[in-house]
Amino acid sequence: MGEEGGYLLCSDIGTSSIKTRLYDLEGKTVGGLWEGYRLSYPGSGKVEIHPDTIWKVFQTSVRRLLKSARIDPGDVTGISISGMTPSCLPVDKNGCIIRPALLWCDSRAVEECNLIRKSIGLETIHRVSGNTVAPYFGGPKWLWFKNNEPRLFEKAWKLLQCNSYIIYRLTGEAVIDFSQAGLCAPFFDIRRRSWSYEICSVLGFDVDILPEILPSSQVVGETSASCTSLGLRRGISVVTGGGDFACSALGCGVFEPGDACQMLGTAGDFIFPHRGERFDPRLVNTMHVDGSYVSFGNVLAGGAVSWFRDLLAAFAKDNGVDFQTLEGEASRIPPGSEGLIFLPQLIGGIAPEWDLHRRGAIIGISTSHGPFHIYRAILEGVAYALRYILDIALEAGGEIESITAVDGGARSRLWRRILADVMNLPVKYYASGGDATMGDAALAAKGLGCIDGFHAVKGWLGEAAVDEPDPQIHGEYLSYYRLYRDIYGHLGEDFRNLSEIIRREAK
Repeated sequence: MGEEGGYLLCSDIGTSSIKTRLYDLEGKTVGGLWEGYRLSYPGSGKVEIHPDTIWKVFQTSVRRLLKSARIDPGDVTGISISGMTPSCLPVDKNGCIIRPALLWCDSRAVEECNLIRKSIGLETIHRVSGNTVAPYFGGPKWLWFKNNEPRLFEKAWKLLQCNSYIIYRLTGEAVIDFSQAGLCAPFFDIRRRSWSYEICSVLGFDVDILPEILPSSQVVGETSASCTSLGLRRGISVVTGGGDFACSALGCGVFEPGDACQMLGTAGDFIFPHRGERFDPRLVNTMHVDGSYVSFGNVLAGGAVSWFRDLLAAFAKDNGVDFQTLEGEASRIPPGSEGLIFLPQLIGGIAPEWDLHRRGAIIGISTSHGPFHIYRAILEGVAYALRYILDIALEAGGEIESITAVDGGARSRLWRRILADVMNLPVKYYASGGDATMGDAALAAKGLGCIDGFHAVKGWLGEAAVDEPDPQIHGEYLSYYRLYRDIYGHLGEDFRNLSEIIRREAK
C-alpha cells in the first residue's frame, strides 16, 4: 500500500462537459461538480472544440471543486484525466495549439478513408489494427489534417487527445494510453501494442509525431509550478489516464470476460472485455486500461432522449418537461409502446453500422400514440440497437453474463428494466459511483501504489441494484426486436437516397 492519507483529483473530458471529482484513497467521493461547454460545427460533418476551451473549463472546475470540498489542496496526491476519443489535437514544439481539435464525432475524413483503403487494403488494416476504416477513427482524422492543411501540419510536433492535452499542460509530457491509441486505427498495431511503422510509412507519417504510448496507470510526471493557477501545488503525480469508455468500464468493475458495461450518456457504448482471440470489424476493438482487450459498439442513447425532451420543451407552456412525469407515464405503457418502433441513428451509424447516411425514424405512429409512447419507444429503440451489438459480441466469442449500466441515463429505472428484458440479461446499477471518474481514481490509486490491483474497485462500489429479465416480457420484446432489425435493413437504401437528395439540394 502507498500513502495513508491524501486525495485523488479525477476529471473526465466529455463531449459536452467536464466532470471533476475528488476521491480519498479508499475510493470514496469527497466532492464533485460538472461544467459544460459548447462545441463548434464549422461545416457539414465537422465537429470541433478549441483546446483552450477545455483547459479553461478544467481550470474553473478544479478551483471550484477544491474550494467547495474544503480540503487542503496540498493533500491532493494524484491526478488522472480521462476523455472523449479519438481526436486530432495538434500542438507545436512549444505546446501551442495549431488548430481546434477534430472530435470523435467529426466525419469529414471520408476521402481519407478511401485513400487508406486503396493504399493499404481492408485485410491489412484489420490484420494490423483489428478494426475497419471509418471517419470515426483517429487515423483518417490525422490524414485529413495532413492532406488538407499541410502548412499547419508542418508545424505539428505531436497529435494529442483531449485529455492528453490537459496532461501535457500539467506535466509537459506528451503521452497517450493503449485504450486511446487503439482507436487511432490504422496507426496502432493491436497485437504488437505499438504504433505501426508499416502503416506510418505507407501514409507518409513520421512516427515521432505520435505521442508515447504508456500504461494507463503509469505516473508520467508531476504538476509543474504553473499549476498553482489551478490551486494545485507543484509535484503532484499525474498518471496517463485513458479513454472515457474504458475508464467508465473500469469504474463500474468491468474488466473481466463475462461482464459488460453499458454507458448511457450522450452516446451509448456497449463495452465488453475479452481475451483478444478475435476482433470483429463491425465493432471498435482496442485495449482496456488494465492491459487486456476490449470491444464496443455504440448508438446515440441519452442524446436521443435529450433531443426528444428539447423538442417537447419547445412547445411546452412552461418551457420545461418533467423527467419524473415522462418516466411515470411511459412505465404505464406496455412493452412495445403499443406498436411503435424507434430507430435511434439520429446522427448516422458508427459501430456496428459504419453508415453515416443512416438517420432516425419512428415507425408505426398513429393518432392513438402520444408523447409518452414516443418516449418509451426511444428507450426501447436504443435497447434494440444495443441488443444487436450484444448479438455481434456473442458471435465474436464474447462471454457476457451481466451488464452494468452507468452515466446519467442509468438513473432511469424504466430504462434499466427495458434493457434487462430486451437483452435477457441482469442489469446492475451502482447509485453511489461507477463512472469514468471512478475509473480515473482507480488508475491514480494503482499508479501511486495505493492499491495492488483493480479488483479493489469492486469494493468501492457498494451494493448494486439489479434488474432481472422477465421471461414473458423478453419474449414480447424479441418479436419487436426482430421487426426492428427487418425495418432497419429495409431502410438502408432509402437513407442513402435521402442523403443524395439533401447533398444535391445543398449545392
